[in-house]
Amino acid sequence: MEQQAMKSSAVSKMTAVNFSEMKISSNPAETLVAFSIGAGIGITVFDPFSGIGGVLNFMLPDSTGANGIDAKKVPLMFADTGVPFFMNAFFEHGVRPKSMKIVIAGGAHIMDQTGAFNIGQKNFEALKICLASYDLKTQHEDIGGTTSRTLSLEIGSGCSSIKIFGQGEVKV
Repeated sequence: MEQQAMKSSAVSKMTAVNFSEMKISSNPAETLVAFSIGAGIGITVFDPFSGIGGVLNFMLPDSTGANGIDAKKVPLMFADTGVPFFMNAFFEHGVRPKSMKIVIAGGAHIMDQTGAFNIGQKNFEALKICLASYDLKTQHEDIGGTTSRTLSLEIGSGCSSIKIFGQGEVKV
């Protein structure tokens, strides 16, 4: 006797969030993913009341020392310009700061394992200052070390996932 598999009408969708980008979605079938986060930091924000979530993947802490990079053209590259841009996009959708579930990952010492430049640590410090300006706290942080991470957010469940090569996966 032949059995037929039940077919779901939902089509899952994976969307990459590249360096210096953000994506926001309310599609419950969508998963937003930031791959290979090294010294930069990935942030997931999810609002369980509206079902809106997003990922920001920034690379540097401060736009004022950008050495020829016009922060107005690439505001999402920096913590000091990218985080406010990202948060304001949520506020425009009616998301309240107190309902935000925030997960962050990255800030590693990939190219600079001696810590001489400490870009990862500077990114983390800049992010904390930005979040504090909105009186926001993180639910989970996976920061530092010497390996890259992949950070994802399932919009349907609001579950964030952090994968570290050779160390497994943490779901939050």
